[in-house]
Amino acid sequence: MTDPIATAERLTRLLAYIAIDPGNLALRRDAIRETFETQQWDTARSLIDAGLQLHPGECGLLAFSGCAYLQARRYSDAERDLTAALSGEPQAHEWHFSLAFALFMQTRYAEALRELSTDAVVQAAPHALLLRARCLHHLGRLTEAIAQCNRQLQAAPGDPSTHGLLALLLHEQFDNVAAQGHIETALRADPDQLDALLALASTQADARQNEAARETFNRLLRADPQCGRAWFGLGMVEVTERRIDAAAQALELAATHMPQHIGTWHALAWIRVTRGELAAAGLAFERAMVLDRNFAETHGGIAVIAALEGRDDDARAGIKRALRLDPRTMSAQYARMLLLQRHGRHTEAEAVLQEFMARPTDDGDRLYRDVVAVLPLSEAQRDLRLN
Repeated sequence: MTDPIATAERLTRLLAYIAIDPGNLALRRDAIRETFETQQWDTARSLIDAGLQLHPGECGLLAFSGCAYLQARRYSDAERDLTAALSGEPQAHEWHFSLAFALFMQTRYAEALRELSTDAVVQAAPHALLLRARCLHHLGRLTEAIAQCNRQLQAAPGDPSTHGLLALLLHEQFDNVAAQGHIETALRADPDQLDALLALASTQADARQNEAARETFNRLLRADPQCGRAWFGLGMVEVTERRIDAAAQALELAATHMPQHIGTWHALAWIRVTRGELAAAGLAFERAMVLDRNFAETHGGIAVIAALEGRDDDARAGIKRALRLDPRTMSAQYARMLLLQRHGRHTEAEAVLQEFMARPTDDGDRLYRDVVAVLPLSEAQRDLRLN
């Protein structure tokens, strides 16, 4: 273990020497390392900036600068300086890992993955495999991400972060039984491991253990209030219990912290429909449309709003687009039911509804089933026994 008193004394001596010989690059680098060790980031920044004035473009100082910017969460600045450092020393493999992290934190996952592509980077940076797995996870390449986690566990069998991420990946592949063992291992080593808590809460929600899921999601959010997935999961728990105001609050926060997740915008749109906020629901579907113009459920959702607003021609056009993209689109079927109902064709509308509600539900359909169950009911809808 590093002796903090000895480290502080060593840094004091180095700073005194640098004051006498400011151009001594070796002394400056040693002093910067000591500031990193003791987390004296203001002193580190001062030493780095002064050094770069004396040695413009010096690769080692640029790399230190990038790493200091990482600590300050100034990721674009970190990217700039680490890229400059690597242009001069491309074989400094640990810098590739730092650059990958800067790119990852800017949600540029494919670029980050490229920085981690060589085994030399893995050998230089102990957490490179885990960061690879996180990149692959965000890119939707779950099988490859699981493989990277398993490689990491060969090197560090008890690492709670790897067990937590692996649990989450297995949950997303609908293998909650396998996920459970990794959840337990992760939380035994680190009771606050966020990926494991998210996997645990999600498996509880899948099993409709709503109170346990709510408690776990809230536990996670106390540790990380900006976790969009936790807000989304909590919102969907509230939906299943028909706590519409609580669901709306959680899903608004999910959209704030996870704006690139199309499912969040869909869930928020449907909750707004249940509250009669049709204009706001339309805006949420438009945000989903920006993310993917070819997602059938978005077109179907927009058709539902048109039907509820009495714009029958727009509703029919939206239904047609949705069903052309996916004949099983659930929101389009709901829009069809609303149109049939509006025109007094209640028997046909009920048949559409019963087919809709009887369909086997995969995870993608569950959102629509859950939300339809809490839609506000007109007298005609009550006749169709929506609840």
